[in-house]
Amino acid sequence: MKNCNAFVAVLVFFLTSCTPIDRVTEVIDGDTFKTAGGATVRLLGINAPEMTEPGGDIAKDMLRGLIQGKQVRLESDVTDQDDYERILRYVYIDGMFVNAEMARLGYAEARFYPPDTAQRAEIEGLEKIAVRNKRGLWAFSVFQAPDTLGIVIPEKTEESVSSDVISWRDAAQYYGQNRTVEGKVVASNNTGKVCFLNFHTDWKTYFTAVIFSSDFDKFPDHPEQYYLNRTIQVSGLIKEYKGKPEIIVKSPGQITVIE
Repeated sequence: MKNCNAFVAVLVFFLTSCTPIDRVTEVIDGDTFKTAGGATVRLLGINAPEMTEPGGDIAKDMLRGLIQGKQVRLESDVTDQDDYERILRYVYIDGMFVNAEMARLGYAEARFYPPDTAQRAEIEGLEKIAVRNKRGLWAFSVFQAPDTLGIVIPEKTEESVSSDVISWRDAAQYYGQNRTVEGKVVASNNTGKVCFLNFHTDWKTYFTAVIFSSDFDKFPDHPEQYYLNRTIQVSGLIKEYKGKPEIIVKSPGQITVIE
């Protein structure tokens, strides 16, 4: 019996000492923070606005209020680090699932990159409720709404079609607005995580439609090939990202092939 108790004590000590718990020392933005152990942690399953985007400072303040100076438990999925050497984790404080809480409050949108999808159902479900209730940043033109909400878009009249459809050349004039952008896809690229449909070979400057891998299964196979050299209309929220306009495409219904 004494040997058994000693074994249990050693086992508990081992498990406790290996528990991935760390203290948050700095919040970088709405989905990234640093720990006392020297790690930079990127929250899995969500995406908050960049600090240069509308809502970025608000999302950062919300995350800071939740975790700054606190002990957090870090859980991994399949992928350990991203391309920027940030560790990818689900984050917990006592009984609170921080990633899900940011989505529930409406300060981050759901975004998953397979194979890291263990918590997808929970976070996307909370996102759906936040969108419906216009919580947090969903009350403003910050995120592109997901296509899982059953939202019916009113039929467009001839007047609204003529005013809503704009050229890809003019997209930068409509940041923060929902518009339909028309043009020809002249270049494309699929990194495996993101598909870019570019309307100009200078993709760093001009309009791009962006499809994330979590939505690939909704689109034709190899969307970078399917839409290439076709004239299309892309509908959605026009955002500024690194100085250029883009629309996040979450549903094939956002794209109409003209030719």
